[in-house]
Amino acid sequence: MAVLLSRVLAPPYLDMHAVLIAVPAVVAMAYRPWMTAAAGAVALITRVLSRPEIYSGDYAEYKNSTGVSAAILIVTLFGCWVGWERRRQDARLHRVQSVAEVAQRALLRPVPRKIGRFGFAVRYRAAAEEASIGGDLYEVLETPYGVRVLLGDVRGKGLEAVDMAARTLGAFREAAYDAPTLSEVGTRVDHSLNRQLGSEDFVTAVMVELSPGESTMQVLACGHPSPLLVRGGTVGEVIAEAGLPLGMGLLPAATGRSVEQVRFRPGDVLLLHTDGVTEARDTSGTFYALAQQLAVHAHNDAAAMLDAVEQGLLAHVGGKLEDDAAMLAVTLTGPLMKVVKPAGILEPLHNPA
Repeated sequence: MAVLLSRVLAPPYLDMHAVLIAVPAVVAMAYRPWMTAAAGAVALITRVLSRPEIYSGDYAEYKNSTGVSAAILIVTLFGCWVGWERRRQDARLHRVQSVAEVAQRALLRPVPRKIGRFGFAVRYRAAAEEASIGGDLYEVLETPYGVRVLLGDVRGKGLEAVDMAARTLGAFREAAYDAPTLSEVGTRVDHSLNRQLGSEDFVTAVMVELSPGESTMQVLACGHPSPLLVRGGTVGEVIAEAGLPLGMGLLPAATGRSVEQVRFRPGDVLLLHTDGVTEARDTSGTFYALAQQLAVHAHNDAAAMLDAVEQGLLAHVGGKLEDDAAMLAVTLTGPLMKVVKPAGILEPLHNPA
């Protein structure tokens, strides 16, 4: 339309017809090959309709028109090839992304919303663009010894951090089902990571054991920020002895990990979090006040509370996190139930009579 209008309104010396060469090139950048071909055809038709005098016998005019038409045709053909190649690469990228998403979901499996009287909610934000996971990790397992929860943060970023997170989750999933005490779970995970990680690698973590028949929970801190306990509209810090991070099993201080007993009442919310939440800064360098935000939204259920905290976190940092951020909330929603923990293996009976 611009070229046709220029034919009527622009002075004769201002020739806009060469602009038609760009039409199929622009269309090829975003649309399918058949649309590029259609755009090239429209450009050629427009060239002919706007300059009918090229067939009047003027050789110079005819030569100029043939050059522009040939350029339009070449650009159209090249644009069709580019569009086809782009669609092929997009399809390949989509397949790769689908595989990556499946792998990420296998690594960080969705936590159950409820196990018995315990409810769970999790929110995770990876700092890396186009990534669902990073160096933070979490897991909730129903084991013969109770419900065992892990939230951790590996040293470093990028693919190496994802690899360390996968190793940590694998070690925890194996130890959580076999070790009879939470302290032993921490020791086994520590020794496993010590064999697998580099000399400068480590993982900070906090583990929690919940038993439906008990009014207390066990908390094991491994160099990780202390959990927060929301009770009756107030927020307090769970004081647990901070042991060494996981992966430092060769150090003497890592051999004996102490477990803290914490009362857990119906209506309480225990929040496990990584330092990507509490150390998030705004433009003035102010840290995100997690405990105060929890107190403001303490009247909400755990999921709504995490949603509000996550929105506040993103608003605080201007929408872009510099570090991975993970939060996992545990709630107790009803009266305690008595359960029997697994006993030792029975010896076979001889001569039962």
